[in-house]
Amino acid sequence: MSDALMSDFPLTRRPAVDAVEPIRFGALTLEIVTEGSVLQLLGQPGIFDAAAASAALAPLAPNALRATGPGQWFLVSDEAADIDQIAARLAGIAHVVDQTHGRTRLRIRGPEVRRVLAKGTAVDLHRQAFAVGHATMTLIGHIGANLARTGEDEFELLVLRICRKPVA
Repeated sequence: MSDALMSDFPLTRRPAVDAVEPIRFGALTLEIVTEGSVLQLLGQPGIFDAAAASAALAPLAPNALRATGPGQWFLVSDEAADIDQIAARLAGIAHVVDQTHGRTRLRIRGPEVRRVLAKGTAVDLHRQAFAVGHATMTLIGHIGANLARTGEDEFELLVLRICRKPVA
């Protein structure tokens, strides 16, 4: 048995889906976001302040902090994140765990996007109830997803990535 630690093995970043070009369904567009980062923030109970963290991390990406549960958030960025820099900014208030390799980002947009998403989730997606920048954990059909509204007629889904081929 090897004495190597898991941290000694670098992660190979590969897109979970081979689709490079956005897929269009009438007025809707589905895009698999292959670039960027998904980091999970685990807040220290009683210390972590989501509003202050969001302001501190705002230069990295707009609407980047997405709630996932009590004391937990995803930090989503369209560019590769400097995990050490983020961990330093959040030192003492949150732990940072890279989830980029384990999540797939799907972006769906178009004038009928709320109507389409409403077919699979019980979340009220009307403008007043689910404003731009809002995120929640939900089911889309039977699949757990983090649903975030990123624009007037645009949403992103973060779902667990599945491996299509066994890793040798």
